[in-house]
Amino acid sequence: MTTSRPPLPGGQSRRGRIALVAALYCTQNLSLGFFTYAFLTIAQARGVPLALIGAAAGIATLLTLKFLWAPVVDRFGSRRLGHYRGWLLLTQSLLAIGCASLALFDPATQFMTLLVLFAVIFVVAATQDVAADAAATRLLRPDERGLGNGFQSAGSSVAQVVGGGVVLVVYQAAGWQIAALCLAACTLVALPFVLRWREEADERDVPAPRITLRVIARFFGDRRVRWWSLALIPAYSAGFTVAYNLVRPMLVTDGWDEATIGLYVVIGGSLTGVAAGILAGAYIARIGRRPALLWLGGLQVLATFGTLPIALGAIWPWLVLLVVALSNAAFAAAFAIIYTISMDLTRPESAGTDFTLFTTITSLLMVISGGSGLALAGTFGFVPVILGAGVLSALGLTVVVWNIGRVLDDDIQNTHHATPSTGSREPRGTRQR
Repeated sequence: MTTSRPPLPGGQSRRGRIALVAALYCTQNLSLGFFTYAFLTIAQARGVPLALIGAAAGIATLLTLKFLWAPVVDRFGSRRLGHYRGWLLLTQSLLAIGCASLALFDPATQFMTLLVLFAVIFVVAATQDVAADAAATRLLRPDERGLGNGFQSAGSSVAQVVGGGVVLVVYQAAGWQIAALCLAACTLVALPFVLRWREEADERDVPAPRITLRVIARFFGDRRVRWWSLALIPAYSAGFTVAYNLVRPMLVTDGWDEATIGLYVVIGGSLTGVAAGILAGAYIARIGRRPALLWLGGLQVLATFGTLPIALGAIWPWLVLLVVALSNAAFAAAFAIIYTISMDLTRPESAGTDFTLFTTITSLLMVISGGSGLALAGTFGFVPVILGAGVLSALGLTVVVWNIGRVLDDDIQNTHHATPSTGSREPRGTRQR
């Protein structure tokens, strides 16, 4: 294990860098958590038709389109505020304003107006996501990326707990307006960390952001990128993703009500995911990429087969809680290592675009795997699909362990930033805006 280099003059310490990244990742999906678990639930309870609720859920897909404007975030930035710091200051502020604006409208009588506002919020949130990923990629040293991506993996669980759980409780106690203002306040948590960050001091030895069509086209020109994104990520996560997405449908089939599922799966599972993501990140930093990939992949295989008792009808509360905890721990841990290796392959000069392409591929894989699993379960039943997912997960892990040498550099943790291509690196003084 390597030791982190001391901060550059005027730069942040290791603790400061990790704190900034953690704050960004733990607040970036709060609006999505609130929309999915709170707003749609509240609107349905207030009389909005279920068909309209289902159609409205598709607005969240705007978050997956961020790759379309990620190059804009890499290309344009502020000299005075800092390239990605300027984007983060803008988007964090707009997110808070947008969330506070939700309080001005009623979720039942002004449902469509709120949908438009949520669409705008999601575009801003996606832009913040691109800037946060780029900042983390350039800011974190290789030995810090495991923990940083552990917080990223845990961040989605934080969004569910806070945006979908805590804020929903606030709504029940104090009403819609206070709940929306509470969400806005939570969104502001990361802003003080961004204000304290001096981007230029921390990134003096990193190539200036530089994105062109040629740079974008070279992304898949690197063999390691192709192997990792198109072969190994699918092999590593597809089987487990199938089983993970079947837990809630199985509980619904067995007669569990929505409130109980929310308590066990959303709240209990998400809290486990928060802890598992952070612990997995520390584990990656301690033992390295290759061993972590093996052991965390083994946890996925165990969690995949672990959902089998529920498929067989064993729905004792303690067992369901154990299965949910194991599944969420495996999910958070697996994506911590996936994001870490993806960050290793990201080019500093096009960090936002590169990492966004990795996460877009991962998101599409999750949608395809989850949807395919549900469709197959509807035809063949839960038990055969989970058994098949377990076998697929084990075979996938074998493929990844056998081929990971095609992706990882042996000395990747001995360099500040690993880049998969020899893209041009312009000096700081020649940066153009």
